[in-house]
Amino acid sequence: PLPLGAPQSRPASLGGMAAESVSVTFHVECTKTKPGDAVFIVGSTPELGAWKVAGAVPCITSRQVFPMWSSEAVTLSAASEKVEFKVIVMAASGDQPDKATWEGGPNRVLHMPKTPSGGGAQLAASCAWGEPEVTYRTKLTGGASVGGGQGKRSSDDKMGRVETGVHFQIDETGDGLGELKPLTSMTRMASRNSALLGSSGSMIKRGSRHMCISSDGLLNAEMSRTPSLMLVDADELAEEVAARSEEMEELERQKLNQMQRRMPSGSLLESMRGIIDTADKNNTVMLQGFNWESWRAGGGDWYSIVQTKIQTMSDMGITDVWLPPPSQSVAPQGYLPSQLFNIDGSKYGDQAALEGLVKAMHESGIRAVADIVVNHRCGDKQDSQGRWNQFTSGMESRPSFAGVMDWGGWAITLGDKFSDGTGQNHPGQFDGKFDAAPDIDHANKKVQESISIWLRWLQLQIGFDAWRFDFVKGYSAEFVGLYCKKSAPAWAVGELWGDMQYDDSGLQHNQDRHRQDAVNWINATDKQSTAFDFTTKGVLQEAVKNCQYWRLKDSNGKPPGLLGWMPKHAVTFIDNHDTGSTQRHWPFPDDKVLVGYAYIITHPGIPSLFWDHVFDWGEHHRNQIKALLRARRESGIPVDAPVKIQCADHDLYLAEIGSPPALRVALGPRHAGEPDRNYWSNGPAGNQFRVWVHKKEEKKEEKSKAVPSPPPAAAPSPKAQVAVSFTPITVDGQQLTPENIKGMNKNDLGKVCAKLEPVVKAAKDVMASK
Repeated sequence: PLPLGAPQSRPASLGGMAAESVSVTFHVECTKTKPGDAVFIVGSTPELGAWKVAGAVPCITSRQVFPMWSSEAVTLSAASEKVEFKVIVMAASGDQPDKATWEGGPNRVLHMPKTPSGGGAQLAASCAWGEPEVTYRTKLTGGASVGGGQGKRSSDDKMGRVETGVHFQIDETGDGLGELKPLTSMTRMASRNSALLGSSGSMIKRGSRHMCISSDGLLNAEMSRTPSLMLVDADELAEEVAARSEEMEELERQKLNQMQRRMPSGSLLESMRGIIDTADKNNTVMLQGFNWESWRAGGGDWYSIVQTKIQTMSDMGITDVWLPPPSQSVAPQGYLPSQLFNIDGSKYGDQAALEGLVKAMHESGIRAVADIVVNHRCGDKQDSQGRWNQFTSGMESRPSFAGVMDWGGWAITLGDKFSDGTGQNHPGQFDGKFDAAPDIDHANKKVQESISIWLRWLQLQIGFDAWRFDFVKGYSAEFVGLYCKKSAPAWAVGELWGDMQYDDSGLQHNQDRHRQDAVNWINATDKQSTAFDFTTKGVLQEAVKNCQYWRLKDSNGKPPGLLGWMPKHAVTFIDNHDTGSTQRHWPFPDDKVLVGYAYIITHPGIPSLFWDHVFDWGEHHRNQIKALLRARRESGIPVDAPVKIQCADHDLYLAEIGSPPALRVALGPRHAGEPDRNYWSNGPAGNQFRVWVHKKEEKKEEKSKAVPSPPPAAAPSPKAQVAVSFTPITVDGQQLTPENIKGMNKNDLGKVCAKLEPVVKAAKDVMASK
């Protein structure tokens, strides 16, 4: 099908005679290609394929100039005043036209030069994917001029300003293409040129390919494809590519921020996915960057306090920081939001401070996770009946967002005490109730669109990368999945906090129903979101508090929480602003917090740390957590590493993680014994926890040829059989007999010795004292 606005035919020019032909070279900035793809130009004339992909004009690029793509010169028959065209991306071979990706928005327009005598012209047209503007460099001959019937311009005449802020001159001398003269304020074009030019303005020559220009000033595509034999410093090139990539991503974010209300949402999302990388869960470690009282700290500028800790976070290996709800709120902690676009109204700091913090985090390679509170929303005005159900967005600086998030009673679920009866839907069958504020109707399409726009604004304006969804039991999981699909976060996590199962003796051992609720919720989001592993928190804190480490093994020999069933979607944690902090609704035992971290950091899942434990409990405490994180990182265990539980008694939990085992952890007051020292090395240890890390195989040094090989060793004499005799005993429920001992290997014998030696020593000490 033809793109938007593509005409079936073109009228003849009415003003002046068109040049008999115009030679046009296209230059496109585009980052939407994948390996094997290329950029193509398709347009309204036969030379540009007449809107048929099979006839599109290909463009090429190189490592030095990417994301700039250039075509060979195309000779157009200027039979009309303008030519329309679009940029598409498809396989470089051109053999899959049905899979071509078209840029969104209206067609671009290329205005053809005019001359009463039919003079010739050359154009170099520059544009960027997703932007409507086209800028030109021109070379006119034979009295031609730009624009139908405008007449000839003198060489020092300047064209009027276009939206990009470019002034340019027309070269009518015939000496070559005129040069663009960008203004200092023209950030986008300056950054585009910086990708092509070095600091001195000359072409960068470190790459293995060059953009070759023929003597006529046009691109020589064949020569440009030919590799050169110049040497490349790979490390230097990698550093430069990384720096350029970060710069280009930030510029792309700024560009999309300005364009987001003028672009179709599909095209916008596609562009956003190019600058927001999906998180690698194998390496993700999150820190909750606040507690319940943080809004009081720093004189209302909590963001500045967090910014001072970025280096420490980076040194610890933290990849993501969960920040507090960013919007103006009736409650100072942020969980009764009202004007969602009003960031200056937050008690944690203003919008400038938040943007500065996020930027600083990005410079250290740390992602920013926004706390998304959309189950409910507080009205900031009353209706005629005195109900607080009139909502305003708080957006005043950008007219293009007018009306977004300006809601009335229609946005509230029917039956809610704040509802005026104009809503569309009742709450879902399983939706939890939140009485403190109006319950938002997420099944309403206008509500969905408003929230999606707001989320994308948080990404493009503020710089957020990922989402933490608050109180997700209050609305259907399918809407969390929808909002993720409409905003393309790096990753997301939901707070599904439900009741665990208890009986007369306390917390039940089997919590399968509790974790099954989490599994069902994750699946209902179409696996767009992970979930906090409340099951693991509940079981783990009960185990360490009451010395009941048998709880850490389910009936199938696996970990008993969500991480035992869906580790890739389980975010494990010890405490947060609700369970701990000053609220302490469900706190982890303070004296066992490090035991808890020893468990979640060494086990599968995505570990999440709490601000208090890292920054408020002292340097020793932080260093212990840092050492555990380093052990996890160096062991290389994946997010879904298998867990082999070797012991889960009342006073000892012992497990090996990974395949082959990469981490070994013991929890509890009982000594776990010493492992095979040929395989394991000591890791972090503390009160009632100990970690071992698998030894890395060292590369063997090549021996010098001058050193003679030693003579072959004599065959070892057979070892004499040791006589073993003792009365059978029972240790940890296992009967030990002389025959059992004889059949054990060194590792098993070491475990037996480790268990019995403390007993024998204690018995001798007591005997000596009598």
